[in-house]
Amino acid sequence: MSYAPFLAAAFLLWPITSMAGTQGNPLLLGLAAVPVLFIARPGIRPKAYVLAALAFIAWAVITEFWSPGSRGIISGSIFGGDLAIRSAGLRLALVLAFAVLLVGGLLKIQEGRAQVSSRIMLGSVSIHGVMVWLSPFLAASVIPFFYDHDPAQYPSGFQNLDRGANAFALVLPILAAYLGTRAGLAWKVLALVAVLASVASFALLGVSAAMFGAILMLVAFLVVRVFPKYGLRGLFTFAAAYLLSAPLLIGGLLGLVKAAGINLPGSFQSRAWSWEVVIGKIGEAPLQGHGIEASKTWQETYAEYPDWMAQLPDFWAYYPVVPGHPHNMALQIWAETGLIGAALASLAILLLGWTLPLGDRLRVDVRYATAGMLAAALCLFSFSYSVWNEAFWATLALAVGALFLLSRRVRDSLA
Repeated sequence: MSYAPFLAAAFLLWPITSMAGTQGNPLLLGLAAVPVLFIARPGIRPKAYVLAALAFIAWAVITEFWSPGSRGIISGSIFGGDLAIRSAGLRLALVLAFAVLLVGGLLKIQEGRAQVSSRIMLGSVSIHGVMVWLSPFLAASVIPFFYDHDPAQYPSGFQNLDRGANAFALVLPILAAYLGTRAGLAWKVLALVAVLASVASFALLGVSAAMFGAILMLVAFLVVRVFPKYGLRGLFTFAAAYLLSAPLLIGGLLGLVKAAGINLPGSFQSRAWSWEVVIGKIGEAPLQGHGIEASKTWQETYAEYPDWMAQLPDFWAYYPVVPGHPHNMALQIWAETGLIGAALASLAILLLGWTLPLGDRLRVDVRYATAGMLAAALCLFSFSYSVWNEAFWATLALAVGALFLLSRRVRDSLA
């Protein structure tokens, strides 16, 4: 029995869980992964990139012991009905375990055994896209209905829409690559319309990371078109190098911006100031880091930085410069797990990129989709979530599952 229908069944829920804020995607990933144990029987020899990722997470869990933000590993009990996994590293380890199971099952799917399943996935992704495209126009009317007409809950509703848009940015490359590589000019025009509609919707919703992710997706498409053989490996190598050099690279860019007297837009400027503080924290514990989720305890407010406060309204004086996390996973990895964590995470990315077949051995739509998804994920990685946000990683794992389904679909026109 093929595993493809089980993942396709999970994707029937993808538009709902994603537009509801993606918090349900870790559970959806688990539901999709568990059948692998009974259907696909994946091998037990993990790839080198999986071992590197496991080493990174193991190191992150170890940093719990000196992290001021640690809440312990587990609290409550099963029998008491209040069991909770407090450790962010352990939650991420569970997501990685489910993701490895998922990929193990997908690798067992034979080419041509995912024709119907891939159609279901593409249909679900398309429905998700339509929901995102309509959100700027319908959100004000729909959110009161779903949030019981309680104005206090409306901000959560709009935030969930933003997360749903970010999730769509991860699967947009699949839809664009599938449509854009179909024979006929009409399909290519439709792919372009889908991308432009997505960029416009992201802009209207104010989801800058998703908008820039869609634009970077097009840049990645161009890279693998110009360099079909080594372009994909080059993109993964760039991502690994970016993570490993993040404090120097971002610190240097911030220095150039300041020297040039450039005033960034509001949200970008606040992030830039946050990153300055975090880079300073990295210098305090460069090797081992401050410990997982330590950034939650950095409560310095803008009142402590008079030069920055002079550019802001008075009420900003009480806001923390680092709002819970830096909104840049590379800097957060450095600050909380140090050079050791950054090196392990970079190694995992590099090994993943060099484990994949050379680009010219991948079908053209799969090559484009892989490059585009990497670009979109890197953008969200740099501007949106905490590195310990298991919902983001579960969403990305499911998006990778969708990419695998596409790769197992036979497309004679691209053979």
